[in-house]
Amino acid sequence: MCAPISDGATAVILCSENVLENLPPRARARAVKVRASQLSGGKYRRFDEPGLSRTAANKAFATAKLTPSDIDVVELHDACSFAEIFQLETMGFCLPGRGGEFVETRGTALGGTLPVNLSGGLVSKGHPIGATGLSMVAEVCLQLRGEAGPRQAQQASVGLIENGGGVMGFDEAVCAVTILEKSS
Repeated sequence: MCAPISDGATAVILCSENVLENLPPRARARAVKVRASQLSGGKYRRFDEPGLSRTAANKAFATAKLTPSDIDVVELHDACSFAEIFQLETMGFCLPGRGGEFVETRGTALGGTLPVNLSGGLVSKGHPIGATGLSMVAEVCLQLRGEAGPRQAQQASVGLIENGGGVMGFDEAVCAVTILEKSS
């Protein structure tokens, strides 16, 4: 029920809107916009304080001027199977204590109300430590472009990536939440 540490690599091309305007039409048609990318970390928190994922997600939603209900597809850091349930609750995609029910009723499956980890997640594909987060970004880009083949989420135009790592006290040492949007 834990992701195997593995080898892997991934790459993306990141550019400004000005550079994008000068690229060929095919490249412009496949562009995905970064609506928000927020970090949290470096803190020993109290038990009654929100965790890093909540903090990073709240900052990302505020920056993007979106809410959890605006997200169409999610890739989140599930280094163990329980992490999907925990992170769905933590980031506000379902009420606390309801993550298991949300997953069990197929709300997070392909065709569900919020498809999550359609790539199979880290438990399925492995956890190449240095490439994990960017592989999740690449998957959401495929989803937003409509290029994910048999695992394609229908009408996905906004996607969220949550990636965390390390340990600090009883929380992650750092968490990143990124929101991407299909270009028009």
